Amino acid sequence: MTDWKRILRAVAPSARADVIAAFITADDRIAAAEISTPLRLAHFVAQMATESGGFTRLEEDLFYSAERLVAVWPKRFPTLAAAKPYARNPKALAEKVYGGRMGNVQPGDGWRYRGGGLMQNTGRANYRAAGFEADPDRLRTPVGAVAAALTFWADNGCNALADADDVEALRRRINGGDNGLPECRAYLAKAKSALRTIPAQAKLKALRYPVGAVDGEHGDRTTGAVQLLQKKAGLPVTGELDDDTVAALDGAEPLAVPAKDANLARSRTATGSVVAATGGAGVTVADIVGLKDQIDEANGHIQAGTVVGMIVGGLIIAGALYALYARWDDAGRPVPGILARRFPRLTGARA
Repeated sequence: MTDWKRILRAVAPSARADVIAAFITADDRIAAAEISTPLRLAHFVAQMATESGGFTRLEEDLFYSAERLVAVWPKRFPTLAAAKPYARNPKALAEKVYGGRMGNVQPGDGWRYRGGGLMQNTGRANYRAAGFEADPDRLRTPVGAVAAALTFWADNGCNALADADDVEALRRRINGGDNGLPECRAYLAKAKSALRTIPAQAKLKALRYPVGAVDGEHGDRTTGAVQLLQKKAGLPVTGELDDDTVAALDGAEPLAVPAKDANLARSRTATGSVVAATGGAGVTVADIVGLKDQIDEANGHIQAGTVVGMIVGGLIIAGALYALYARWDDAGRPVPGILARRFPRLTGARA
């Protein structure tokens, strides 16, 4: 299953949660459309992000000022006086600019079939081709938007253009011109990077490499983890996820646990033989590793530089520390014998 949440967030951080959920729900349909290789996925995501404003917009914004109307549609609105009746009047504007064309034949069709979905399908004919002529409002929902995009992509041979890595041809196929091409190139670069980095980060993390968060960001920690892998594999130490490094990652062995951690793992407690002697459950190495991961996550929130991030980070650290305390408490609060003898009145202390 494609990790849509991480991919879309890496490409478009402001992507709407309901749109991301629609991609996750449609994962099987996306695979059925054969959008399954990293290159096809990257182009699909980049084109949809360009059309939808980074997965934030599923409906055309027709709320224009008179000045903007003159700039966007100079032939239809040659003067401010001609534009004023339609300024900040979306329904009237839709009828003016879309009525009587693109399959719109009935009064109200211009507004009814205004730009919508991930690809901003416009006009009754395009809604019909997408399968939403009878229910145009549904195309402007996240689930309908993804479905309409997949229909267009399959019907118009977009996979072949993606295989050729031809972003310009795809842009013309989808948009009819080069509008938005610079933005699309930027999204495509992010998508290609995320589709290579996220799986690599997940594998590195599973192999105990200190990669940090699996987020598609090839930052310092990911670079350091990749360099360590390259050194162990006898590859040039560049920190980049080139093809040789990705291949080496597939066959890499987990990092060995340091001797001190191995000893702790054998005793299954963080307090060594003292806790083991008490018969308590204790705090295991896994608990400490889990705490480290949670603190790493908290640091990520704090480094985001927002008040909310600092609060969330503090809560995660507090929760992790409390979890460790609870494990120690469940074990009967074992303490080293020397402390128990020196302070016999310690609550819950055992020799």
